[in-house]
Amino acid sequence: MTPAARVVPNVPSFSVDDGFWYSIPSHLESDIEIGRLVRVPLSGRRVRGWVVEIGERDQGRLKPIAGVSGEVPVFDRKLLESLTWASNHYVAPRSVLLSKATPPNLPKKSPGPDLDFVGSTDHPLGDFAEDTAQGRARPITALVGQWKDLSWLVSVGPVLTTGGSVLIVAATIAESRRIESAASSVFGELVVAANGDDDRSITTAWVQAQAPGRVVIGTPRVATWAVGGLRLALVIEESRRAMKERQTPTLHVRDVMVTRSRIERFNLVFFGPTPGVELVGSGAEIVRMGNRAWPLVEVVDRSEDTGGFVSSRTMPAIEGVVDSGRSVFVFTHRRRASASTRCSQCRMLRRCTQCGWRLGRVASCPNCDAPTQLCAKCGGEAFEEMGTVPERLAEEMNRRAGRPIADVSPAVAPVTVGTERDLASAQEAALVVAADVDGMLLGTGYRVAEEALRQLARLGSLVAGGTGSRLLLQTSTPDSALVKTMRRGDPMPYLERILVERARDRFPPSADLIAIELRGGKDVAVDFDGAPSEATIMGPIQDGEDRRWLISGKLGSFRRDLRQLVGRWRDAGATVRVDVDPIDI
Repeated sequence: MTPAARVVPNVPSFSVDDGFWYSIPSHLESDIEIGRLVRVPLSGRRVRGWVVEIGERDQGRLKPIAGVSGEVPVFDRKLLESLTWASNHYVAPRSVLLSKATPPNLPKKSPGPDLDFVGSTDHPLGDFAEDTAQGRARPITALVGQWKDLSWLVSVGPVLTTGGSVLIVAATIAESRRIESAASSVFGELVVAANGDDDRSITTAWVQAQAPGRVVIGTPRVATWAVGGLRLALVIEESRRAMKERQTPTLHVRDVMVTRSRIERFNLVFFGPTPGVELVGSGAEIVRMGNRAWPLVEVVDRSEDTGGFVSSRTMPAIEGVVDSGRSVFVFTHRRRASASTRCSQCRMLRRCTQCGWRLGRVASCPNCDAPTQLCAKCGGEAFEEMGTVPERLAEEMNRRAGRPIADVSPAVAPVTVGTERDLASAQEAALVVAADVDGMLLGTGYRVAEEALRQLARLGSLVAGGTGSRLLLQTSTPDSALVKTMRRGDPMPYLERILVERARDRFPPSADLIAIELRGGKDVAVDFDGAPSEATIMGPIQDGEDRRWLISGKLGSFRRDLRQLVGRWRDAGATVRVDVDPIDI
């Protein structure tokens, strides 16, 4: 028998998931431990891999480990268990998940700072941090409220005084940097900023995060990182789309952090105005911050308003704020302009000038073949392309105000028009307007209602303090559940109702959902051997040579069989994308 290590090679294939045993040369025995990066022979070449087990084996034909890379392991046993769970849950090769815990460059030892910090506040997070510092376990918690004032950062101080670390995960680089800037003013060099976009800065942040007593702040990539002395993790707005990777493996920060918290024994808080339905369904403890999760809301009823993008009641409010020297943010949920169905001048539905046939954007009437460039009512040259929806909205406001007050750039005009992708970097405004609340509910996905509430709650975080500042909602259905929820300021009854509806319709979290897409490999035969009898398999949907399936039901054990199937399809030449818990169905 000889000392040996099982190594998973850095090869993105299911066939190497179990790893291979290699003997440990005597001169490397002191360096080999779980999580170390090593170089091993494989199929006539040397590849990098990770040590996942150490033991003794009959020397037999074992090949020796060729060398060790880096100065420290990139994970320990508990993080390895969490990464293995993610590999199984998201139907991905084990090596792919291990690589997500590994810095781009070789890891080095990190000297820890010899600094202390004592601080706490009466913020609800303060009690949570105190319990964490005392070693008391707390249930996974959803802290419901606004986080952007960042006064809560000082509350995590007690964790640092005991040598523990705090991990904060934000959805975007812009938000991560904003939190990091505020945290640095409180904790100084204890802050680790993991929001770079080059290999060197990412590796530097990873190395610094290995020292205990740090506040590690980063984007979703840090959810799979080892953090020295991790005691408390905070995830900001876990229901955001940016918290789920679009490419295989489609990791979701929420599920990864919940699993890590259970295995690695650290306390976990999800912080934001609208917890995700999956989080509510998991039984997380709900803690409300104050009476409202967002500021007071004003509703403009458009049920009898036939104007353009902006109501006749909203426009004076916008001009009044501009005249007072303050700023406005106008939100539209659509960026791409759809085919015009109304005259851009008189707003009449577009119809043929000869036969009255209702028209989309076509060159001639499909009913009588008449030209369709003129409006049937006013005869104007209407229906021309008018740019993106934000550009068209800004153009309308400028026309109605008779002066340039609006633009899609905040540096150009006091009224900024934007979509959700602009919210992360948007500045606070005295007036925030949701231009089309009803349109936010017109999508076909099963998450439309949840997404609409989440976006409106995010708009609330842009409302600046002070007299007259407010969130204004334009809607033709002021009595809808969504609008009533926004008026009430409490998301929980609305989310709990969605949870019941999801269970009735067998959507997550009451059932598993996996979308599979095969590109190429037209001769690859696809079956789903091992799928449970209660699973529902929908598809294939054919799009050229691409095929898509949707599988729903209780699919826990089926994931193991699916790994073998996906491996077989890839070996046969197909490109396979597996989307576990898809959000756009």
